[in-house]
Amino acid sequence: MDSVRLNQIGAACLCAALAVGASWGVARTAVPEQAPAKPGVAIPHPVAPAGASIDDLVAKASVEKGHAIADRQCAMCHSMAPQGPAIIGPGLFGVAGTHVGDIPGYEFSDALKAHKDETWTNTTLSAWLKSPAEYASGTKMSFPGIASETERADVIAYLNSLKPETP
Repeated sequence: MDSVRLNQIGAACLCAALAVGASWGVARTAVPEQAPAKPGVAIPHPVAPAGASIDDLVAKASVEKGHAIADRQCAMCHSMAPQGPAIIGPGLFGVAGTHVGDIPGYEFSDALKAHKDETWTNTTLSAWLKSPAEYASGTKMSFPGIASETERADVIAYLNSLKPETP
Protein backbone atom coordinates (compact mmCIF):
# COMPACT_ATOMS: atom_id res chain seq x y z
CA MET A 1 0.00 0.00 0.00
CA ASP A 2 1.46 3.33 -0.99
CA SER A 3 1.25 6.65 0.83
CA VAL A 4 -1.41 8.04 -1.54
CA ARG A 5 -3.76 5.18 -0.66
CA LEU A 6 -3.11 5.70 3.10
CA ASN A 7 -3.87 9.41 2.74
CA GLN A 8 -7.14 8.57 0.96
CA ILE A 9 -8.16 6.21 3.79
CA GLY A 10 -7.23 8.79 6.43
CA ALA A 11 -9.19 11.50 4.62
CA ALA A 12 -12.22 9.19 4.35
CA CYS A 13 -12.10 8.45 8.09
CA LEU A 14 -11.78 12.14 8.90
CA CYS A 15 -14.71 13.05 6.62
CA ALA A 16 -16.83 10.28 8.21
CA ALA A 17 -16.04 11.53 11.72
CA LEU A 18 -16.88 15.11 10.74
CA ALA A 19 -20.15 13.98 9.13
CA VAL A 20 -21.17 12.05 12.27
CA GLY A 21 -20.29 14.98 14.55
CA ALA A 22 -22.11 17.50 12.37
CA SER A 23 -25.23 15.33 12.12
CA TRP A 24 -25.22 14.82 15.91
CA GLY A 25 -24.96 18.60 16.44
CA VAL A 26 -27.77 19.34 13.97
CA ALA A 27 -29.99 16.64 15.50
CA ARG A 28 -29.31 17.90 19.03
CA THR A 29 -30.25 21.45 17.97
CA ALA A 30 -33.34 20.39 16.05
CA VAL A 31 -34.68 18.07 18.77
CA PRO A 32 -33.63 19.31 22.23
CA GLU A 33 -33.42 16.76 25.03
CA GLN A 34 -36.27 17.08 27.51
CA ALA A 35 -36.11 16.12 31.14
CA PRO A 36 -38.44 13.25 32.00
CA ALA A 37 -41.66 14.15 33.78
CA LYS A 38 -40.81 11.66 36.51
CA PRO A 39 -37.25 10.61 37.37
CA GLY A 40 -36.42 7.00 36.59
CA VAL A 41 -34.88 6.49 40.03
CA ALA A 42 -36.16 8.23 43.14
CA ILE A 43 -33.34 9.29 45.45
CA PRO A 44 -34.62 9.20 49.01
CA HIS A 45 -33.76 12.11 51.26
CA PRO A 46 -34.01 11.65 54.99
CA VAL A 47 -37.12 13.35 56.28
CA ALA A 48 -37.18 14.98 59.68
CA PRO A 49 -40.06 14.07 61.98
CA ALA A 50 -42.81 16.69 61.88
CA GLY A 51 -42.45 19.29 64.59
CA ALA A 52 -38.92 18.30 65.58
CA SER A 53 -36.68 21.22 66.47
CA ILE A 54 -33.13 21.41 65.16
CA ASP A 55 -31.86 20.84 68.71
CA ASP A 56 -33.84 17.57 68.89
CA LEU A 57 -32.52 16.52 65.50
CA VAL A 58 -28.91 17.33 66.45
CA ALA A 59 -29.30 15.33 69.69
CA LYS A 60 -30.23 12.27 67.58
CA ALA A 61 -27.86 13.04 64.69
CA SER A 62 -24.95 10.95 63.51
CA VAL A 63 -21.51 12.54 63.84
CA GLU A 64 -20.15 9.95 61.37
CA LYS A 65 -22.76 10.84 58.72
CA GLY A 66 -22.08 14.52 59.35
CA HIS A 67 -18.36 13.91 58.88
CA ALA A 68 -19.03 12.16 55.56
CA ILE A 69 -21.31 14.99 54.38
CA ALA A 70 -18.79 17.64 55.46
CA ASP A 71 -15.98 15.79 53.67
CA ARG A 72 -18.09 15.68 50.52
CA GLN A 73 -19.54 19.21 50.60
CA CYS A 74 -17.39 21.42 52.86
CA ALA A 75 -13.81 20.14 52.92
CA MET A 76 -12.88 21.50 49.49
CA CYS A 77 -13.21 25.05 50.88
CA HIS A 78 -12.84 24.63 54.67
CA SER A 79 -10.25 22.98 56.87
CA MET A 80 -11.62 20.88 59.73
CA ALA A 81 -8.25 20.41 61.47
CA PRO A 82 -7.21 22.18 64.67
CA GLN A 83 -5.48 25.42 63.70
CA GLY A 84 -6.32 24.50 60.11
CA PRO A 85 -5.60 27.16 57.53
CA ALA A 86 -8.24 29.20 55.74
CA ILE A 87 -8.57 27.64 52.31
CA ILE A 88 -11.29 29.43 50.37
CA GLY A 89 -13.36 29.77 53.52
CA PRO A 90 -12.26 29.83 57.16
CA GLY A 91 -11.20 26.77 59.14
CA LEU A 92 -14.21 25.27 60.95
CA PHE A 93 -12.54 23.50 63.89
CA GLY A 94 -14.16 24.87 67.04
CA VAL A 95 -16.58 27.16 65.16
CA ALA A 96 -19.67 25.97 67.10
CA GLY A 97 -20.37 28.33 69.98
CA THR A 98 -18.26 31.21 68.62
CA HIS A 99 -19.53 34.54 67.35
CA VAL A 100 -20.52 34.72 63.70
CA GLY A 101 -17.71 36.17 61.59
CA ASP A 102 -15.18 35.94 64.42
CA ILE A 103 -12.47 33.56 63.27
CA PRO A 104 -8.99 35.12 63.49
CA GLY A 105 -7.07 35.25 60.24
CA TYR A 106 -10.06 35.33 57.92
CA GLU A 107 -11.68 38.39 56.34
CA PHE A 108 -15.45 37.88 56.39
CA SER A 109 -17.91 39.54 54.03
CA ASP A 110 -19.90 42.54 55.24
CA ALA A 111 -22.99 40.31 55.05
CA LEU A 112 -21.59 38.03 57.77
CA LYS A 113 -20.08 40.88 59.75
CA ALA A 114 -23.65 42.19 60.10
CA HIS A 115 -24.38 39.06 62.20
CA LYS A 116 -21.35 39.49 64.50
CA ASP A 117 -23.55 39.77 67.62
CA GLU A 118 -24.98 36.28 66.97
CA THR A 119 -23.42 33.00 68.06
CA TRP A 120 -23.12 29.82 66.01
CA THR A 121 -25.76 27.76 67.79
CA ASN A 122 -27.60 24.76 66.36
CA THR A 123 -30.31 27.14 65.14
CA THR A 124 -28.00 29.66 63.46
CA LEU A 125 -25.84 26.89 61.95
CA SER A 126 -28.99 25.26 60.56
CA ALA A 127 -30.18 28.53 59.03
CA TRP A 128 -26.72 29.12 57.51
CA LEU A 129 -26.37 25.57 56.17
CA LYS A 130 -29.89 25.62 54.75
CA SER A 131 -29.13 28.67 52.61
CA PRO A 132 -26.10 30.88 53.21
CA ALA A 133 -27.47 33.46 50.74
CA GLU A 134 -30.75 33.71 52.70
CA TYR A 135 -29.04 33.88 56.08
CA ALA A 136 -26.57 36.58 55.02
CA SER A 137 -27.60 38.17 51.75
CA GLY A 138 -24.44 39.21 49.92
CA THR A 139 -22.20 36.54 51.46
CA LYS A 140 -19.08 35.48 49.56
CA MET A 141 -19.99 31.83 50.07
CA SER A 142 -21.54 30.38 46.91
CA PHE A 143 -22.67 27.10 48.51
CA PRO A 144 -26.35 26.46 47.68
CA GLY A 145 -27.14 24.88 51.05
CA ILE A 146 -28.33 21.55 52.45
CA ALA A 147 -32.08 21.12 52.05
CA SER A 148 -32.51 18.07 54.31
CA GLU A 149 -32.96 18.94 57.99
CA THR A 150 -31.56 15.59 59.09
CA GLU A 151 -28.43 16.03 56.95
CA ARG A 152 -27.98 19.54 58.35
CA ALA A 153 -28.37 18.11 61.86
CA ASP A 154 -25.70 15.49 61.09
CA VAL A 155 -23.29 18.20 59.88
CA ILE A 156 -24.04 20.35 62.95
CA ALA A 157 -23.40 17.37 65.24
CA TYR A 158 -20.07 16.89 63.47
CA LEU A 159 -19.19 20.59 63.79
CA ASN A 160 -20.12 20.44 67.50
CA SER A 161 -17.67 17.54 67.89
CA LEU A 162 -14.79 19.61 66.46
CA LYS A 163 -13.44 21.16 69.62
CA PRO A 164 -10.24 20.89 71.57
CA GLU A 165 -10.03 17.96 73.94
CA THR A 166 -10.10 19.01 77.58
CA PRO A 167 -7.91 17.06 79.98
